Amino acid sequence: MRKLLLIFAFACFALAKETILVSIAPQSYFVKAIAHDAVDVVTLVPPGASPATYSLRPSQLAAIKKAQIYLTIGVPFEKAQLRRIKGANPHLRILDSTKYIRKLPMQAHHHHTEHEHEGLDPHVWMAPNLATQLARTTLEALITIKPSGAKEFLENYRRLVAKIAAIDAKIYGLMLHSKRKAFLVYHPSFGYFARSYGLKQLAIESEGKEPTMQELSRLIQKAKKLGIKTIFIEPQFPKRSAKFIAAKLGAKIEIIDPLAPDWDQNILKVARAIAGD
Repeated sequence: MRKLLLIFAFACFALAKETILVSIAPQSYFVKAIAHDAVDVVTLVPPGASPATYSLRPSQLAAIKKAQIYLTIGVPFEKAQLRRIKGANPHLRILDSTKYIRKLPMQAHHHHTEHEHEGLDPHVWMAPNLATQLARTTLEALITIKPSGAKEFLENYRRLVAKIAAIDAKIYGLMLHSKRKAFLVYHPSFGYFARSYGLKQLAIESEGKEPTMQELSRLIQKAKKLGIKTIFIEPQFPKRSAKFIAAKLGAKIEIIDPLAPDWDQNILKVARAIAGD
């Protein structure tokens, strides 16, 4: 009987999957695209929550304790919660998924000088050319925790990179034929996207603060000059200022979500919305 129990315990250990932590849902897309079901991926900031304000729930500590690697991306949640995460799992390896990417400052505040900004912009996954680099660091992390899957992971990575390149080409074609060269959003989540396709991003909010009436007035005048007729808002943020500006511009409001889990479909959805396709 004891021998059977030992065999059963060994079999359970052999079948146990490695666990990789990520901060936001788009990161889980890259893990799953490369690893398929070879590992468990746990997203710490749940759908609908903001990475700027979310705090870990006690129920998440069990998953953190059994994880081998945490792939960070630079969202505010990480800095705020890192001590708790390390406390729950002192042996957890923390890897920066953006190590091959040169991050840029967040968009300059529309109500301060042009040289002021709120740190580095973490929204690198919103540009396909940078998403390729995220895929690379994801591959490296997966090989680190499961070397036996390296061959399969590499093949899946190659397919993913080819898919990202095709998406990039499709978006480039959309923007090439679009008359829109500027767009207005509530939170500046799309700076890398704008830079990749020669667009100008205007943002309503900065540093997590609602704009003053004077700032709103300046922004409305700028949006009028650029002919902006659509205001994009993210579901994680309030809509009051966007509604006020929309009324003044005679513009419509459209929701686009940079944190949607289905990265491949969502990035195309975002591109079509911005291009007015």
